[in-house]
Parts: sequence; structure tokens; C-alpha cells
Amino acid sequence: MQPTLDRCAACGGPLTDRYYTLTDRPERYCARCIATRPRCATCGAPLGAQYWRLHDGRLQCAACHATAVYDPAVARALFDETVTGVVAQLGLTLNVGVAFRLVDAPTLEGLRAGGSAPPPVGYNTLGLYQRRNHIRAIYMLYGLPRLGFRTTVAHEYAHAWQGERCPLLRDDELREGHAEWVAYYHLRWLGCVKAANRMLTSQHPYRPALERVLALERQLGVAGVNAYLTRAE
Repeated sequence: MQPTLDRCAACGGPLTDRYYTLTDRPERYCARCIATRPRCATCGAPLGAQYWRLHDGRLQCAACHATAVYDPAVARALFDETVTGVVAQLGLTLNVGVAFRLVDAPTLEGLRAGGSAPPPVGYNTLGLYQRRNHIRAIYMLYGLPRLGFRTTVAHEYAHAWQGERCPLLRDDELREGHAEWVAYYHLRWLGCVKAANRMLTSQHPYRPALERVLALERQLGVAGVNAYLTRAE
């Protein structure tokens, strides 16, 4: 049965009382499903009868599964397209390239725990840039929807650029704000203006950092933001 606005998108039951929605999603959910059903690991929606269990245990709803990136070759092509777009739009070139790896959730968590500060409360790790000795790599979680995948690649590529061009930068808010700024502009470059605008109104823990860099941009311009980072410590 196809979900309708007068029925719960998870259980199909009639919505006779209050209902719940997710940001920018038309589906409506009853209070029982919100309280009791397992959630999609990607978008947080209560799962209906049709969902996918990934090999690392994550559960994926039908909507996220429809555009999810599972194939390493497809992931590599999207990674390359994203990097090319970021370089063309914002001029963030690297003298030394960065490797790309598509990994599952336990592998990504192990990498993060072994070499990075813990993420802020309310933030799920979807990608990670790390430099270990001479190896520089961006690790991406497999099974992300395409737009989320590209947004995360743009964010992590910004960290790769920071690691090469401003390695002494210790201001974490500025680092994360700049990475979110790069992701924001990549969304706009893709024509996903609504998704970009959601970054300005969301409850994401990095939103204040993004607002700080956008304020810098209003003063200095796009090129000035990147130059500012190379001088900051």
C-alpha cells in the first residue's frame, strides 16, 4: 500500500490523532511508530515493512536505499566528481593527492576512535579525513544516499586541504565551519539550493561554525576566506 498523508507511512494505520514528520519529508508517522519502531540509520525515519539490513547491522529505509551508494566504483566516480566541483568552484587545490576508501560503520568508527577527537553530541560520523605518516585518505561510509555522500565528501576534502595548506590551524570551530562552508557551496554548485539552505536553519552542531565562516565571507569574499585560514593558527 502506498503511503498517503492521512495514514502513517510506517504502519499504514489511519492518522486519527497527532502525527509526526521529518524535516522536508512529506511522510507522516503516528505516535506509536515514532515511539516503538526501529529507525533508519541514515535519516532516522521509523521503518515500515520494507527496509534493508546492511552487512554491518545498519537498517536502511526504502527512501534512503533508493539512492544509496554501495558500489565502490560508483562511489569513486562520485568522489572524483565532487572533488572536481570543489576545486572548480572554490579553488581548493592540493599539491599532494588524497586517497579514497569506502568502508563500513565499524571500520569508520575504529578509524575515528584511533586518531580523531570524538564528534560532537548529535553528530553521526559519515566520513573522515586522516593523515597517518605519508598516507592521506578520506574514508566514506558506504550506503549513504548520493546527496549526503557528496556533501560529506566536500566536507572531508576541505579538511584534506586544511591539512596541507594550513597545518598549524588549531581553531576547531574555524576548521569545521570552513568544511561546512565548502559543503554548503558544493550543494549550491549542484543546484540543490533547498538542501544548502537547510544547513542554515538546521540544529546541526556545526551550524554556528558555518555561520561564523559565512560572516567572514561577507567581509573578505570567497578567496579571502581561504587566504584567512592559511594565516590563522
